[in-house]
Amino acid sequence: MNNVNLEYNSTYISINLLDELDYVIGEYGKPNSIFIYSLNAFLEAFVLNSNFYISGQEAKHFQIVSKAMFPNGRPILELLTQSKNLMAIGGIGNNIGQVVSLGKFDPENPTSYQERIEHYINNGLNTEDTRKKYLIIPSINDNSYNFKYLNIGRVDDGYVATESTNAPDKFFKKLCDVTEHSNVQATLPFYSYQFQINDVKNRGISREIITQLTDSFKNKQKLVNQYFGIQHQTVPPLVTILLSQCKSISDIPSKILQLRADFSKLRQSVVDYEKRINDADTIKEQLDAIDELNEFWSVFNKKYSEDKRLLYQFWEVAEESNYEKAIDDAFDSGDTSEMIEDLNVGKIAGKGAKKMFEWYKDRKVINRFRGVTDIWKLFENSPNIKKHLSEFERVFKVKIDESELVELNKKLEKLK
Repeated sequence: MNNVNLEYNSTYISINLLDELDYVIGEYGKPNSIFIYSLNAFLEAFVLNSNFYISGQEAKHFQIVSKAMFPNGRPILELLTQSKNLMAIGGIGNNIGQVVSLGKFDPENPTSYQERIEHYINNGLNTEDTRKKYLIIPSINDNSYNFKYLNIGRVDDGYVATESTNAPDKFFKKLCDVTEHSNVQATLPFYSYQFQINDVKNRGISREIITQLTDSFKNKQKLVNQYFGIQHQTVPPLVTILLSQCKSISDIPSKILQLRADFSKLRQSVVDYEKRINDADTIKEQLDAIDELNEFWSVFNKKYSEDKRLLYQFWEVAEESNYEKAIDDAFDSGDTSEMIEDLNVGKIAGKGAKKMFEWYKDRKVINRFRGVTDIWKLFENSPNIKKHLSEFERVFKVKIDESELVELNKKLEKLK
């Protein structure tokens, strides 16, 4: 099997996950508790990844069934297509299919073939049967799903429609094999989460960023729960942030687009980093880049656990006095002695000068991945822990059984 090289900061995104999202956000049906996970998986990918891939087989499938399955449009798939960063990967999936329909065309009419295909798509598929065969709405207690994809091909005197069946584990195994030499991630439905843990793991910096931030934020949420003395069921932070900005379901696509726009610099930082590692001439250069990433997380974790009141006061003065450029120049040259005298740091902060300079160097490390701190601030400013579920229920006009959410969270933790 031929390997493919994909764009930097990319993720494969399952068409089955997109079907589930379009079914709910397109207002064709109501969400269950698993939809919280599905929406979060998509948000993390759409906000942090630069490029998106589906399989060639999936691309052909959705072109055929989308109109029947979603007659009023597909808001989430449309977000991806409008991004101009959605592409297809060949060589994934089971190409052996069962014939489900045949049709003839007039060989003397050059447009006849396309007309018959369009007629089949518009009239040969009805909504109820198409959803029953191809739409998967996951359940907590049922992981026994197979993917079915429809394809249409030309034969001598007409066309043939075939349906191929794919087991999720085999489908995603091919994905990993084909993309072995690319740092592609995977955005998958709930029932394929085990595959993501076992096979994809932390392929990609953007995946590491959101995992680290979410895990750290969960620890903060635990402190709040300890205060209340009870376990409030929380929703992933990006989902809560998104829904708190929405009055209704129809607001969701535009708010998702805004979140993506807000973090364009962070995505570019990830692209630059991945490119640096891949294009490095020596192992030492690659190791240096990895060390810088590790240093980034070390500084980030320290930055959000220390009392920085004095440091913030210093930077208010420094920025007002145009000292920042002088500090940059001094650090670049490795000589801070004259700078200390020029800035009269003792006047500003007394014995805290050394700590301030250490903090400034840390800030330069943090800036390697611009936008991570902004995500963290978004997390911290998300609705209070008692409102998480109510935001979801308000927007989608449903009532979520908390016991299902408890079971879902336990299952996810067990898979990890």
